[in-house]
Amino acid sequence: MTRPGYVLTVDADTPPLVVFRGGSVRLERLPSGAEVVYPADAEPALRSLSAELDRVLSSPEGSEPLDSLLVAGTVLTVVVDDLSQPVTATSGADVRQRIVERVLEMAARAGVDDVRVLAATGLRRRLTSHELLSTLGERVFRSFDAGSLTSHDAEDAEGMTTVGELPDGSPLEIASRLVESDLVVAVRLATAVGDEGSPSIVPSFASAATARALTPVPGTDRITAEQRDDALAPFVDTLGDRTRVFTIAATLADAPIKSVSAFLGKREREWTLLDRVRSRAVRTAAAVLPEAVRPVRFPGIGHVVTSVRAGAPSAVHASMDAFLRTARLANRPVGADIALFGLPDTGYGTSGAPLDPVSVATLGLGQVFDGVSAEPVVKRGGVLILSHPLTPTFHPIHHAGYVDFFADVLRSSTDASVIAEEFEEGFARDDWYRHLYRTSSAHHALHPFHAWYATAAARDHLSDVIVVGGDRETASRLGFRAATTLDDALDMAGYRQDGETSLTFVHGTPVRPAALA
Repeated sequence: MTRPGYVLTVDADTPPLVVFRGGSVRLERLPSGAEVVYPADAEPALRSLSAELDRVLSSPEGSEPLDSLLVAGTVLTVVVDDLSQPVTATSGADVRQRIVERVLEMAARAGVDDVRVLAATGLRRRLTSHELLSTLGERVFRSFDAGSLTSHDAEDAEGMTTVGELPDGSPLEIASRLVESDLVVAVRLATAVGDEGSPSIVPSFASAATARALTPVPGTDRITAEQRDDALAPFVDTLGDRTRVFTIAATLADAPIKSVSAFLGKREREWTLLDRVRSRAVRTAAAVLPEAVRPVRFPGIGHVVTSVRAGAPSAVHASMDAFLRTARLANRPVGADIALFGLPDTGYGTSGAPLDPVSVATLGLGQVFDGVSAEPVVKRGGVLILSHPLTPTFHPIHHAGYVDFFADVLRSSTDASVIAEEFEEGFARDDWYRHLYRTSSAHHALHPFHAWYATAAARDHLSDVIVVGGDRETASRLGFRAATTLDDALDMAGYRQDGETSLTFVHGTPVRPAALA
Protein backbone atom coordinates (compact mmCIF):
# COMPACT_ATOMS: atom_id res chain seq x y z
CA MET A 1 0.00 0.00 0.00
CA THR A 2 1.38 3.42 -0.92
CA ARG A 3 1.84 6.22 1.58
CA PRO A 4 -1.34 8.30 1.81
CA GLY A 5 -1.49 12.01 1.31
CA TYR A 6 -1.65 14.36 4.23
CA VAL A 7 -1.94 18.00 5.22
CA LEU A 8 1.08 19.72 6.74
CA THR A 9 0.64 22.82 8.87
CA VAL A 10 3.63 25.09 8.29
CA ASP A 11 5.64 26.05 11.34
CA ALA A 12 9.06 27.56 12.04
CA ASP A 13 10.80 24.25 11.30
CA THR A 14 9.21 23.72 7.88
CA PRO A 15 11.85 23.95 5.11
CA PRO A 16 11.30 25.91 1.89
CA LEU A 17 8.85 24.12 -0.39
CA VAL A 18 9.05 23.30 -4.12
CA VAL A 19 6.81 25.55 -6.21
CA PHE A 20 6.81 25.12 -9.99
CA ARG A 21 7.10 28.23 -12.13
CA GLY A 22 6.93 27.39 -15.81
CA GLY A 23 10.21 25.84 -16.95
CA SER A 24 11.85 26.39 -13.58
CA VAL A 25 11.22 25.59 -9.94
CA ARG A 26 11.40 27.80 -6.84
CA LEU A 27 11.85 27.08 -3.17
CA GLU A 28 9.41 29.24 -1.23
CA ARG A 29 8.96 29.73 2.50
CA LEU A 30 5.30 29.79 3.40
CA PRO A 31 4.02 31.67 6.45
CA SER A 32 3.41 29.73 9.65
CA GLY A 33 -0.12 28.40 9.85
CA ALA A 34 -0.44 27.81 6.11
CA GLU A 35 -1.57 24.32 5.11
CA VAL A 36 0.30 22.26 2.52
CA VAL A 37 -1.58 19.46 0.78
CA TYR A 38 0.69 16.58 -0.17
CA PRO A 39 -0.92 14.03 -2.49
CA ALA A 40 -0.55 10.36 -1.80
CA ASP A 41 2.54 8.71 -3.20
CA ALA A 42 1.94 7.27 -6.64
CA GLU A 43 0.84 3.68 -6.94
CA PRO A 44 3.75 1.40 -7.85
CA ALA A 45 4.41 0.74 -11.51
CA LEU A 46 3.11 -2.48 -12.99
CA ARG A 47 5.74 -5.19 -12.91
CA SER A 48 4.69 -6.38 -16.36
CA LEU A 49 2.45 -4.37 -18.65
CA SER A 50 2.23 -7.35 -21.02
CA ALA A 51 0.99 -9.68 -18.30
CA GLU A 52 -1.55 -7.12 -17.10
CA LEU A 53 -2.81 -6.60 -20.65
CA ASP A 54 -3.27 -10.34 -21.00
CA ARG A 55 -5.30 -10.40 -17.81
CA VAL A 56 -7.61 -7.45 -18.49
CA LEU A 57 -8.22 -8.32 -22.14
CA SER A 58 -9.24 -11.85 -21.23
CA SER A 59 -11.37 -10.76 -18.24
CA PRO A 60 -12.68 -7.28 -19.13
CA GLU A 61 -15.22 -5.25 -17.18
CA GLY A 62 -18.78 -5.38 -18.53
CA SER A 63 -17.80 -7.02 -21.81
CA GLU A 64 -16.79 -10.25 -23.49
CA PRO A 65 -13.04 -10.80 -23.92
CA LEU A 66 -11.53 -8.80 -26.75
CA ASP A 67 -10.48 -11.86 -28.74
CA SER A 68 -14.12 -13.02 -28.89
CA LEU A 69 -15.11 -9.67 -30.44
CA LEU A 70 -12.45 -9.96 -33.14
CA VAL A 71 -13.54 -12.35 -35.90
CA ALA A 72 -12.74 -12.54 -39.59
CA GLY A 73 -14.60 -9.83 -41.49
CA THR A 74 -14.79 -7.43 -38.53
CA VAL A 75 -14.42 -3.77 -39.47
CA LEU A 76 -12.09 -2.50 -36.76
CA THR A 77 -11.12 1.04 -35.84
CA VAL A 78 -8.55 1.71 -33.11
CA VAL A 79 -8.76 5.22 -31.67
CA VAL A 80 -5.89 6.58 -29.58
CA ASP A 81 -5.58 9.48 -27.16
CA ASP A 82 -3.47 12.14 -28.85
CA LEU A 83 -0.51 14.17 -27.64
CA SER A 84 -2.41 16.79 -25.64
CA GLN A 85 -0.88 14.96 -22.69
CA PRO A 86 2.81 14.35 -23.43
CA VAL A 87 3.98 10.99 -22.12
CA THR A 88 7.61 10.09 -21.55
CA ALA A 89 7.62 6.50 -20.41
CA THR A 90 10.32 5.43 -17.98
CA SER A 91 10.24 1.98 -19.58
CA GLY A 92 10.98 3.24 -23.09
CA ALA A 93 8.08 2.75 -25.51
CA ASP A 94 4.95 4.86 -25.10
CA VAL A 95 2.23 2.83 -23.38
CA ARG A 96 -0.14 3.67 -26.22
CA GLN A 97 2.23 2.01 -28.66
CA ARG A 98 2.36 -1.18 -26.62
CA ILE A 99 -1.42 -1.38 -26.27
CA VAL A 100 -2.09 -0.69 -29.95
CA GLU A 101 0.50 -3.28 -30.99
CA ARG A 102 -1.25 -5.86 -28.81
CA VAL A 103 -4.66 -5.08 -30.32
CA LEU A 104 -3.33 -5.27 -33.87
CA GLU A 105 -1.60 -8.58 -33.15
CA MET A 106 -4.88 -10.01 -31.87
CA ALA A 107 -6.74 -8.66 -34.91
CA ALA A 108 -4.21 -10.19 -37.30
CA ARG A 109 -4.51 -13.61 -35.63
CA ALA A 110 -8.30 -13.41 -35.99
CA GLY A 111 -8.07 -12.62 -39.71
CA VAL A 112 -9.31 -9.02 -39.35
CA ASP A 113 -7.95 -7.07 -42.31
CA ASP A 114 -10.12 -3.92 -42.45
CA VAL A 115 -8.33 -1.87 -39.79
CA ARG A 116 -7.73 1.84 -39.30
CA VAL A 117 -6.00 3.74 -36.50
CA LEU A 118 -7.22 7.26 -35.70
CA ALA A 119 -5.83 9.82 -33.26
CA ALA A 120 -8.63 11.19 -31.05
CA THR A 121 -7.79 14.86 -31.57
CA GLY A 122 -11.22 16.52 -31.55
CA LEU A 123 -10.62 20.23 -32.20
CA ARG A 124 -6.98 19.92 -31.18
CA ARG A 125 -4.30 20.06 -33.81
CA ARG A 126 -3.85 17.11 -36.11
CA LEU A 127 -0.66 15.18 -35.43
CA THR A 128 2.35 15.24 -37.70
CA SER A 129 3.78 12.06 -39.21
CA HIS A 130 6.72 12.33 -36.84
CA GLU A 131 4.42 12.49 -33.81
CA LEU A 132 2.40 9.49 -34.98
CA LEU A 133 5.67 7.59 -35.46
CA SER A 134 7.05 8.55 -32.05
CA THR A 135 3.79 7.74 -30.26
CA LEU A 136 2.85 4.47 -31.96
CA GLY A 137 6.28 3.17 -32.97
CA GLU A 138 7.70 2.13 -36.29
CA ARG A 139 5.92 -1.24 -36.47
CA VAL A 140 2.49 0.38 -36.35
CA PHE A 141 3.45 3.44 -38.38
CA ARG A 142 4.90 1.41 -41.27
CA SER A 143 1.90 -0.92 -41.37
CA PHE A 144 -0.60 1.70 -42.52
CA ASP A 145 -0.89 4.22 -45.31
CA ALA A 146 -1.65 7.90 -44.64
CA GLY A 147 -5.40 7.37 -44.98
CA SER A 148 -5.52 4.49 -42.52
CA LEU A 149 -3.32 6.06 -39.81
CA THR A 150 -4.29 9.66 -39.30
CA SER A 151 -5.90 12.22 -36.98
CA HIS A 152 -9.55 13.12 -36.76
CA ASP A 153 -10.58 15.93 -39.11
CA ALA A 154 -13.47 17.90 -37.61
CA GLU A 155 -13.87 19.88 -40.85
CA ASP A 156 -14.28 16.85 -43.13
CA ALA A 157 -17.97 17.37 -43.92
CA GLU A 158 -18.08 14.42 -46.31
CA GLY A 159 -16.60 12.11 -43.68
CA MET A 160 -19.33 12.71 -41.07
CA THR A 161 -22.48 10.75 -40.23
CA THR A 162 -25.46 12.00 -38.20
CA VAL A 163 -26.26 9.65 -35.32
CA GLY A 164 -28.68 11.78 -33.31
CA GLU A 165 -30.00 15.21 -32.50
CA LEU A 166 -28.89 17.72 -29.86
CA PRO A 167 -31.29 19.70 -27.63
CA ASP A 168 -31.07 22.76 -29.91
CA GLY A 169 -32.13 20.66 -32.88
CA SER A 170 -28.70 20.53 -34.50
CA PRO A 171 -27.42 17.16 -35.75
CA LEU A 172 -25.02 15.07 -33.68
CA GLU A 173 -22.34 14.31 -36.27
CA ILE A 174 -19.35 12.03 -35.78
CA ALA A 175 -16.71 10.53 -38.05
CA SER A 176 -18.34 8.07 -40.44
CA ARG A 177 -15.56 5.52 -40.00
CA LEU A 178 -16.62 4.93 -36.41
CA VAL A 179 -20.26 4.38 -37.31
CA GLU A 180 -19.28 2.06 -40.17
CA SER A 181 -17.13 -0.08 -37.89
CA ASP A 182 -18.25 -3.25 -36.15
CA LEU A 183 -15.84 -2.62 -33.29
CA VAL A 184 -14.08 0.50 -32.01
CA VAL A 185 -11.21 -0.07 -29.57
CA ALA A 186 -10.45 3.12 -27.64
CA VAL A 187 -6.95 3.41 -26.14
CA ARG A 188 -7.04 6.04 -23.41
CA LEU A 189 -4.78 7.61 -20.79
CA ALA A 190 -5.35 9.05 -17.35
CA THR A 191 -2.78 10.68 -15.10
CA ALA A 192 -5.07 12.13 -12.41
CA VAL A 193 -8.69 12.62 -11.45
CA GLY A 194 -10.35 14.62 -14.22
CA ASP A 195 -8.14 13.29 -17.01
CA GLU A 196 -10.53 10.54 -18.01
CA GLY A 197 -13.30 12.97 -18.87
CA SER A 198 -16.46 11.66 -20.47
CA PRO A 199 -16.48 7.92 -21.14
CA SER A 200 -17.97 8.70 -24.56
CA ILE A 201 -15.49 9.09 -27.42
CA VAL A 202 -17.97 11.21 -29.41
CA PRO A 203 -16.45 14.64 -28.53
CA SER A 204 -13.08 13.52 -29.86
CA PHE A 205 -14.60 12.56 -33.22
CA ALA A 206 -17.38 15.11 -33.65
CA SER A 207 -17.70 17.59 -36.48
CA ALA A 208 -16.69 21.17 -35.72
CA ALA A 209 -20.36 22.20 -35.74
CA THR A 210 -21.28 19.43 -33.29
CA ALA A 211 -18.30 20.21 -31.04
CA ARG A 212 -19.46 23.81 -30.95
CA ALA A 213 -23.03 22.80 -30.12
CA LEU A 214 -21.80 20.44 -27.36
CA THR A 215 -19.85 23.17 -25.54
CA PRO A 216 -21.65 24.99 -22.70
CA VAL A 217 -21.15 28.75 -22.56
CA PRO A 218 -22.06 30.34 -19.20
CA GLY A 219 -24.41 33.29 -19.49
CA THR A 220 -26.03 32.07 -22.71
CA ASP A 221 -28.94 29.81 -23.62
CA ARG A 222 -26.66 27.16 -25.11
CA ILE A 223 -26.53 23.54 -24.03
CA THR A 224 -25.84 22.90 -20.34
CA ALA A 225 -23.35 20.37 -19.02
CA GLU A 226 -26.24 18.17 -17.88
CA GLN A 227 -27.91 18.32 -21.30
CA ARG A 228 -24.60 17.49 -22.98
CA ASP A 229 -24.09 14.44 -20.78
CA ASP A 230 -27.65 13.29 -21.48
CA ALA A 231 -27.10 13.70 -25.22
CA LEU A 232 -23.90 11.63 -25.09
CA ALA A 233 -25.25 8.92 -22.77
CA PRO A 234 -26.55 6.67 -25.60
CA PHE A 235 -23.14 6.78 -27.29
CA VAL A 236 -20.86 5.41 -24.59
CA ASP A 237 -20.81 1.63 -25.08
CA THR A 238 -22.20 1.68 -28.62
CA LEU A 239 -22.21 4.07 -31.59
CA GLY A 240 -25.33 3.74 -33.71
CA ASP A 241 -26.93 0.36 -34.40
CA ARG A 242 -23.91 -1.82 -35.15
CA THR A 243 -20.79 -0.45 -33.48
CA ARG A 244 -19.49 -1.83 -30.18
CA VAL A 245 -16.97 0.21 -28.21
CA PHE A 246 -14.26 -1.49 -26.17
CA THR A 247 -11.98 0.66 -24.00
CA ILE A 248 -8.44 -0.07 -22.87
CA ALA A 249 -7.38 2.59 -20.37
CA ALA A 250 -4.06 3.05 -18.59
CA THR A 251 -3.52 5.10 -15.46
CA LEU A 252 -0.18 6.87 -15.21
CA ALA A 253 1.88 8.48 -12.48
CA ASP A 254 4.75 10.94 -12.57
CA ALA A 255 8.11 9.34 -11.92
CA PRO A 256 11.67 10.69 -12.07
CA ILE A 257 13.64 9.18 -14.95
CA LYS A 258 16.86 11.08 -14.22
CA SER A 259 18.74 11.36 -10.96
CA VAL A 260 18.79 15.15 -11.28
CA SER A 261 15.05 15.29 -10.62
CA ALA A 262 14.84 12.59 -7.96
CA PHE A 263 14.26 15.22 -5.26
CA LEU A 264 10.86 16.01 -6.78
CA GLY A 265 9.60 12.59 -5.77
CA LYS A 266 10.27 13.30 -2.09
CA ARG A 267 8.74 15.55 0.53
CA GLU A 268 11.09 18.38 1.41
CA ARG A 269 11.71 17.24 4.99
CA GLU A 270 13.03 13.96 3.56
CA TRP A 271 15.65 15.54 1.28
CA THR A 272 19.21 14.36 1.66
CA LEU A 273 22.23 16.60 1.16
CA LEU A 274 22.49 15.30 -2.41
CA ASP A 275 18.85 16.20 -3.04
CA ARG A 276 19.56 19.75 -1.91
CA VAL A 277 22.56 19.97 -4.22
CA ARG A 278 20.49 18.71 -7.15
CA SER A 279 17.73 21.15 -6.35
CA ARG A 280 20.17 24.06 -6.35
CA ALA A 281 21.72 22.87 -9.64
CA VAL A 282 18.34 22.71 -11.37
CA ARG A 283 17.29 26.11 -10.07
CA THR A 284 20.60 27.68 -11.08
CA ALA A 285 20.37 26.23 -14.59
CA ALA A 286 16.82 27.51 -14.96
CA ALA A 287 17.89 30.97 -13.85
CA VAL A 288 20.71 31.35 -16.39
CA LEU A 289 19.24 29.58 -19.43
CA PRO A 290 17.01 31.55 -21.80
CA GLU A 291 13.38 30.65 -21.29
CA ALA A 292 13.08 29.36 -24.87
CA VAL A 293 15.57 26.54 -24.21
CA ARG A 294 14.60 25.59 -20.67
CA PRO A 295 13.18 22.12 -20.14
CA VAL A 296 9.46 22.30 -20.81
CA ARG A 297 8.29 19.25 -18.92
CA PHE A 298 10.37 19.56 -15.76
CA PRO A 299 13.73 17.85 -16.40
CA GLY A 300 13.78 14.11 -16.00
CA ILE A 301 10.12 13.60 -15.14
CA GLY A 302 8.41 10.76 -16.97
CA HIS A 303 5.53 8.39 -16.37
CA VAL A 304 5.00 4.86 -15.21
CA VAL A 305 1.91 2.75 -15.85
CA THR A 306 0.14 2.02 -12.56
CA SER A 307 -2.88 0.11 -13.82
CA VAL A 308 -4.69 -0.99 -16.96
CA ARG A 309 -8.41 -1.50 -17.33
CA ALA A 310 -10.41 -2.86 -20.25
CA GLY A 311 -14.00 -3.50 -21.21
CA ALA A 312 -17.20 -1.55 -21.79
CA PRO A 313 -16.44 2.21 -21.54
CA SER A 314 -19.10 2.85 -18.89
CA ALA A 315 -17.71 0.15 -16.60
CA VAL A 316 -14.07 1.11 -17.17
CA HIS A 317 -14.81 4.77 -16.57
CA ALA A 318 -16.43 4.05 -13.20
CA SER A 319 -13.65 1.80 -11.91
CA MET A 320 -10.91 4.08 -13.20
CA ASP A 321 -12.45 7.10 -11.50
CA ALA A 322 -12.60 5.21 -8.20
CA PHE A 323 -8.98 4.09 -8.57
CA LEU A 324 -7.73 7.59 -9.33
CA ARG A 325 -9.54 9.10 -6.36
CA THR A 326 -7.71 6.76 -4.00
CA ALA A 327 -4.42 8.11 -5.38
CA ARG A 328 -5.17 11.65 -4.22
CA LEU A 329 -6.02 13.10 -0.84
CA ALA A 330 -9.75 12.66 -0.26
CA ASN A 331 -10.03 14.87 2.85
CA ARG A 332 -8.03 17.85 1.65
CA PRO A 333 -8.92 21.26 3.11
CA VAL A 334 -11.67 23.15 1.33
CA GLY A 335 -12.86 26.72 1.53
CA ALA A 336 -9.50 28.43 2.07
CA ASP A 337 -9.35 32.20 1.72
CA ILE A 338 -6.30 31.87 -0.54
CA ALA A 339 -5.05 28.90 -2.58
CA LEU A 340 -1.60 28.58 -4.16
CA PHE A 341 -0.65 26.39 -7.14
CA GLY A 342 2.66 26.13 -8.99
CA LEU A 343 2.29 25.55 -12.73
CA PRO A 344 5.01 23.74 -14.72
CA ASP A 345 5.31 24.17 -18.46
CA THR A 346 3.69 20.90 -19.44
CA GLY A 347 3.67 21.42 -23.20
CA TYR A 348 0.04 20.29 -23.54
CA GLY A 349 -0.77 19.86 -27.20
CA THR A 350 2.21 21.89 -28.43
CA SER A 351 4.86 19.22 -28.95
CA GLY A 352 7.12 20.48 -26.18
CA ALA A 353 6.52 24.24 -26.37
CA PRO A 354 5.95 26.31 -23.19
CA LEU A 355 2.39 26.93 -22.11
CA ASP A 356 0.77 29.87 -23.87
CA PRO A 357 -1.11 32.43 -21.70
CA VAL A 358 -4.59 31.09 -22.54
CA SER A 359 -3.55 27.55 -21.57
CA VAL A 360 -1.95 28.88 -18.36
CA ALA A 361 -5.30 30.41 -17.46
CA THR A 362 -7.14 27.19 -18.31
CA LEU A 363 -4.72 24.99 -16.37
CA GLY A 364 -4.54 27.34 -13.39
CA LEU A 365 -8.25 28.04 -13.02
CA GLY A 366 -8.98 24.38 -13.63
CA GLN A 367 -7.46 23.64 -10.20
CA VAL A 368 -10.30 25.40 -8.39
CA PHE A 369 -12.73 22.63 -9.31
CA ASP A 370 -10.46 19.63 -9.83
CA GLY A 371 -13.07 16.92 -9.30
CA VAL A 372 -11.42 15.43 -6.19
CA SER A 373 -13.28 17.24 -3.43
CA ALA A 374 -16.97 17.89 -3.11
CA GLU A 375 -16.05 21.52 -2.46
CA PRO A 376 -13.38 23.67 -4.14
CA VAL A 377 -10.09 24.25 -2.37
CA VAL A 378 -10.73 28.02 -2.27
CA LYS A 379 -13.97 29.48 -0.97
CA ARG A 380 -16.32 31.65 -3.02
CA GLY A 381 -14.91 35.15 -3.10
CA GLY A 382 -11.43 33.83 -2.29
CA VAL A 383 -8.17 34.46 -4.10
CA LEU A 384 -6.18 32.12 -6.33
CA ILE A 385 -2.40 32.59 -6.55
CA LEU A 386 -0.60 30.93 -9.46
CA SER A 387 3.14 30.68 -10.04
CA HIS A 388 4.13 31.03 -13.69
CA PRO A 389 6.14 33.51 -15.84
CA LEU A 390 3.10 34.01 -18.10
CA THR A 391 5.28 34.87 -21.07
CA PRO A 392 3.17 35.89 -24.10
CA THR A 393 4.62 33.12 -26.26
CA PHE A 394 2.64 31.15 -28.84
CA HIS A 395 3.72 28.32 -31.11
CA PRO A 396 3.97 29.82 -34.62
CA ILE A 397 2.16 26.87 -36.24
CA HIS A 398 -0.04 25.26 -33.61
CA HIS A 399 -1.44 28.49 -32.14
CA ALA A 400 -2.64 30.46 -35.15
CA GLY A 401 -6.12 30.95 -33.69
CA TYR A 402 -4.78 31.41 -30.17
CA VAL A 403 -2.62 34.36 -31.22
CA ASP A 404 -5.60 36.29 -32.57
CA PHE A 405 -7.85 35.18 -29.71
CA PHE A 406 -5.36 36.60 -27.21
CA ALA A 407 -4.56 39.76 -29.19
CA ASP A 408 -8.04 40.71 -30.38
CA VAL A 409 -10.74 38.85 -28.47
CA LEU A 410 -9.37 39.15 -24.92
CA ARG A 411 -8.43 42.75 -25.58
CA SER A 412 -12.14 43.41 -26.05
CA SER A 413 -13.62 41.23 -23.28
CA THR A 414 -12.92 38.31 -20.97
CA ASP A 415 -16.62 37.53 -20.49
CA ALA A 416 -17.52 34.16 -22.03
CA SER A 417 -21.02 35.20 -23.13
CA VAL A 418 -19.74 38.36 -24.83
CA ILE A 419 -16.95 36.45 -26.55
CA ALA A 420 -19.34 33.79 -27.80
CA GLU A 421 -21.81 36.35 -29.12
CA GLU A 422 -19.37 38.73 -30.79
CA PHE A 423 -16.40 36.68 -31.95
CA GLU A 424 -16.99 32.93 -32.09
CA GLU A 425 -18.92 32.84 -35.37
CA GLY A 426 -16.24 34.76 -37.25
CA PHE A 427 -13.47 32.46 -36.09
CA ALA A 428 -15.52 29.33 -36.77
CA ARG A 429 -16.26 30.33 -40.37
CA ASP A 430 -12.83 31.73 -41.24
CA ASP A 431 -11.45 29.82 -44.23
CA TRP A 432 -7.83 30.61 -43.35
CA TYR A 433 -8.11 29.14 -39.86
CA ARG A 434 -9.87 26.11 -41.34
CA HIS A 435 -7.07 25.67 -43.88
CA LEU A 436 -4.39 25.87 -41.18
CA TYR A 437 -6.24 23.31 -39.05
CA ARG A 438 -6.58 20.85 -41.91
CA THR A 439 -3.13 21.23 -43.47
CA SER A 440 -0.64 22.81 -41.04
CA SER A 441 -1.12 21.10 -37.67
CA ALA A 442 -2.82 24.09 -36.08
CA HIS A 443 -5.45 23.89 -33.38
CA HIS A 444 -8.96 24.54 -34.67
CA ALA A 445 -9.99 28.19 -34.35
CA LEU A 446 -12.69 27.17 -31.83
CA HIS A 447 -10.20 25.51 -29.48
CA PRO A 448 -9.14 28.67 -27.57
CA PHE A 449 -12.80 29.68 -27.25
CA HIS A 450 -13.76 26.37 -25.65
CA ALA A 451 -10.73 26.48 -23.37
CA TRP A 452 -11.68 29.97 -22.23
CA TYR A 453 -15.33 29.07 -21.63
CA ALA A 454 -14.12 26.35 -19.25
CA THR A 455 -12.58 29.02 -16.99
CA ALA A 456 -15.82 30.94 -16.51
CA ALA A 457 -17.07 29.07 -13.43
CA ALA A 458 -13.77 29.56 -11.58
CA ARG A 459 -13.55 33.25 -12.51
CA ASP A 460 -17.08 33.75 -11.22
CA HIS A 461 -16.17 31.88 -8.02
CA LEU A 462 -13.03 33.92 -7.27
CA SER A 463 -12.55 37.56 -6.34
CA ASP A 464 -9.01 37.74 -7.73
CA VAL A 465 -6.31 35.77 -9.54
CA ILE A 466 -2.68 36.77 -8.92
CA VAL A 467 0.23 35.34 -10.90
CA VAL A 468 3.61 35.30 -9.12
CA GLY A 469 6.42 36.07 -11.56
CA GLY A 470 3.90 36.72 -14.32
CA ASP A 471 4.25 39.25 -17.12
CA ARG A 472 2.10 42.19 -16.04
CA GLU A 473 0.63 43.11 -19.42
CA THR A 474 -0.25 39.49 -20.15
CA ALA A 475 -1.84 39.04 -16.74
CA SER A 476 -3.93 42.15 -17.27
CA ARG A 477 -5.12 40.88 -20.66
CA LEU A 478 -6.34 37.70 -18.97
CA GLY A 479 -8.11 39.67 -16.23
CA PHE A 480 -5.48 38.71 -13.64
CA ARG A 481 -2.90 40.66 -11.63
CA ALA A 482 0.85 40.05 -11.49
CA ALA A 483 3.15 40.01 -8.47
CA THR A 484 6.93 39.93 -8.38
CA THR A 485 7.30 37.66 -5.35
CA LEU A 486 5.09 35.33 -3.34
CA ASP A 487 5.21 37.77 -0.41
CA ASP A 488 3.92 40.50 -2.73
CA ALA A 489 1.14 38.23 -3.91
CA LEU A 490 0.09 37.42 -0.35
CA ASP A 491 -0.01 41.13 0.49
CA MET A 492 -2.13 41.81 -2.60
CA ALA A 493 -4.46 38.95 -1.61
CA GLY A 494 -4.94 40.44 1.86
CA TYR A 495 -3.24 37.61 3.73
CA ARG A 496 -2.90 38.13 7.49
CA GLN A 497 -0.77 35.88 9.65
CA ASP A 498 -3.07 36.18 12.64
CA GLY A 499 -5.32 33.21 11.99
CA GLU A 500 -8.00 35.30 10.28
CA THR A 501 -6.85 34.35 6.77
CA SER A 502 -6.37 30.75 5.66
CA LEU A 503 -3.82 29.76 3.01
CA THR A 504 -3.62 26.36 1.29
CA PHE A 505 -0.78 25.32 -1.01
CA VAL A 506 -1.53 22.24 -3.14
CA HIS A 507 1.85 20.61 -3.60
CA GLY A 508 2.94 18.84 -6.79
CA THR A 509 1.85 18.61 -10.41
CA PRO A 510 -1.58 20.11 -11.11
CA VAL A 511 -4.52 18.18 -12.50
CA ARG A 512 -5.09 18.65 -16.22
CA PRO A 513 -8.56 20.10 -16.90
CA ALA A 514 -10.59 18.56 -19.70
CA ALA A 515 -10.50 21.81 -21.65
CA LEU A 516 -6.86 21.17 -22.44
CA ALA A 517 -7.67 17.72 -23.75
